[in-house]
Amino acid sequence: MAHTPDDKPTPAAGHGTDDSTGTDDSTGTAARVGATYRVQVRPGFDLDATAGLAGYLADLGVTHLYSAPLLTATPGSQHGYDVVDHRAVNPELGGEAARVRLVRALRAAGLGLVVDIVPNHAGVTRPAANPAWWDVLRHGRASACAKWFDIDWDRGRLLLPVLADTPDALDELKIADGELRYHEHRFPIADGTGDGSPREVHDRQHYELVSWRRGDRELTYRRFFAVCDLAGLRVEDPEVFAATHAEVLRWAAAGEVDGIRVDHPDGLRDPAGYLARLRAAAPDVWLLVEKILEYGEELPDWPVDGTTGYDALAPICGLFVDGDAEADFTALDARLTGRHTSWQDLTHDTKLAAATRLLAAELTRLAALAPELAPDEARAALAELAACFPVYRGYPPHGTRHLAAARAEAGRRRPDLAPALDAVTRRLRDPDDELGQRFPQLSGAVMAKGVEDTAYYRWSRFVALNEVGGSPAHFGTPPAEFHRNAHARQVRWPAAMTTLSTHDTKRGEDVRARLAVLSELPQRWARAGSAGG
Repeated sequence: MAHTPDDKPTPAAGHGTDDSTGTDDSTGTAARVGATYRVQVRPGFDLDATAGLAGYLADLGVTHLYSAPLLTATPGSQHGYDVVDHRAVNPELGGEAARVRLVRALRAAGLGLVVDIVPNHAGVTRPAANPAWWDVLRHGRASACAKWFDIDWDRGRLLLPVLADTPDALDELKIADGELRYHEHRFPIADGTGDGSPREVHDRQHYELVSWRRGDRELTYRRFFAVCDLAGLRVEDPEVFAATHAEVLRWAAAGEVDGIRVDHPDGLRDPAGYLARLRAAAPDVWLLVEKILEYGEELPDWPVDGTTGYDALAPICGLFVDGDAEADFTALDARLTGRHTSWQDLTHDTKLAAATRLLAAELTRLAALAPELAPDEARAALAELAACFPVYRGYPPHGTRHLAAARAEAGRRRPDLAPALDAVTRRLRDPDDELGQRFPQLSGAVMAKGVEDTAYYRWSRFVALNEVGGSPAHFGTPPAEFHRNAHARQVRWPAAMTTLSTHDTKRGEDVRARLAVLSELPQRWARAGSAGG
């Protein structure tokens, strides 16, 4: 929940646990968490403003303030998930001094602090703001920071999709203050390459400025989903992990951070290895992962205290949905839209489109790892498997089962691809195969872009269920199922977060609750819908 300086936060805007009493398996901090309250710190509501909420939040019964990322982000960033410098607190939030004041204010009010970290990617939309990225652009593969980013150096120069989509866009380049400029964009010039026209200088650099339209088709670095402004980090490298986590781990070692929320672990090459390293470095923090689980999926046996709670959100919402109304809403939706497509077919099509269009650059990079197949054949097989994958990505011990399910469904839909599907599937079963390590990074992005960001806005049967972590095909949660789910969570992950809405949910819990009421009066809603149509 974001606040402006004049906002008065309300209890309804809270976000966090309602019962996080730990067991002997929980960390000490996790056992003390009662309720968290998330604040979207930003330049318009900095750390000193946040500190001013401490007394009010304590009066609400909150035990821990849960903050958006605090490290230096792209100047002007309103969210903080585009970190550009991992060494310092964002000066636009007040810097290190303001962070210390926040911690003191929280401690004085009896509150703890949970911080958000972003290991998967870094902000690169303004290269000069990101010292590591700037160094890579200047020195290329020889940069000391080259290992930081997931770049495909074998494909030539680093492509930066920032130009207008016009044939003469490069003619607008200028040289100023020893830099290459394209309107407001600034880029470094490698030593000894600054003579000649701007275009000649550009052609000597380790990077190539290209049309923004090429970003989805042929990018040479891994992105966060389809966002070219967020470049993938290689935190699987111990040196990169150390450099990008030293500051936050310093806070934890000093007892100034009680919990850490890990953003988007599905994007990492080795989430399990990363989390093991993080837990070893911060053994006493309440450690949560933003892992979105599909219906019936279990969290891997990671050294964490649980998820951020999307797997609780879905059954809680479903509890308020009358499952007996499913047939009525299915019929109403078909009558109003003329659509008779199943949820399975819709999501397959939207995921396939995401894989082959939005994420075509990532798909092409994967296909290049299968030289035993023709490029088009490899791309088609990988895209079909990603479109048929039943979860975001596979993890032991159930990953092989999910892969087998994807192979079976892909074969049913594309029998002509059987040889290629078999060849690729064999590779994906090998945990030491680079293709097997990288495919899960693609499948997670395909699920997010194809389902969360597309299918949820096309499937209109009952939109209260179209939520992150939800399963619109499952119409409601029977009480017995809800209690089984709650019991399983309490047994396996007693310190996990229970949440009803986040900064990423499509709707707030109050809106979903109101929509859920419609399941109790399907005939009245059908009449109202018909009258409105």
